[in-house]
Amino acid sequence: MNQICARAAVGAAVMLGAAGAFYAGAAYASDARFDEAIANCTKAVALLEAATNTGSKNPNEFHGHRRAAIREIRDAIKEIEKAKSFDDKSPPPATSSSAK
Repeated sequence: MNQICARAAVGAAVMLGAAGAFYAGAAYASDARFDEAIANCTKAVALLEAATNTGSKNPNEFHGHRRAAIREIRDAIKEIEKAKSFDDKSPPPATSSSAK
């Protein structure tokens, strides 16, 4: 009898633990397009950093425009990451069963 109660208690504890872990760890995945946007911005920064101005006295200078573009893209990446983080925390919208 004690063995049956012990097994039942262990089973109940495992089930409650699994349910609690699922509920606490439920994460909502953000839109995959955020990852794609970050990858594209990262690629744009790499391309801008590799660009040269052939025929110029300073082939790595673009009168500060390249530097400004890189800074703006890096700021955009930070904003995309914030949006992705917000999207991860937001539960998906509830679907209405009375949709007409």
